[in-house]
Amino acid sequence: MLQRIRSFLALLEDSFLVALVVSMVVLSFSQLVLRNLGVSGMTWSDTALRINVLWLAMFGALRASRTQNHIAIDLMTRYVSGKAAAIIHFLVSVSAAAICGVAAYYSYSFVLIEKEDGMTAFLGVPVWACEAVIPFALGIIALRFILNAFNPPDPNAAQP
Repeated sequence: MLQRIRSFLALLEDSFLVALVVSMVVLSFSQLVLRNLGVSGMTWSDTALRINVLWLAMFGALRASRTQNHIAIDLMTRYVSGKAAAIIHFLVSVSAAAICGVAAYYSYSFVLIEKEDGMTAFLGVPVWACEAVIPFALGIIALRFILNAFNPPDPNAAQP
């Protein structure tokens, strides 16, 4: 049952990533067509595209952390094995989780400040709602690093 829930959440995450990319392409293309037709275009689209890039980056980071394809400096694990490699993996994962957790906390504080300001980004969408993806994604990434800390790397896996 747990595996089915994980698979569903992964599918949801990947589908949202695809939807973000498609929406960016459609919005960019429609802006191009409108401007070539002499119409001023949609004034809100540039802001929407910038926010879409933020969401795409955060959900891309989520996917990378889920599949463990994130940027990693594994110099130490190339030269050690066994118990030492597992300890290093644990310490690195817990450290990464702590850093992401602190960043999530402070980005959440930032979003709350933006909410108090009451500014809108485009089409009446509040700025804080556009930025809320930052603490959300960082919090999930921190959780994934914590869970990954207790899942040591397979010593028989091929090194890239």
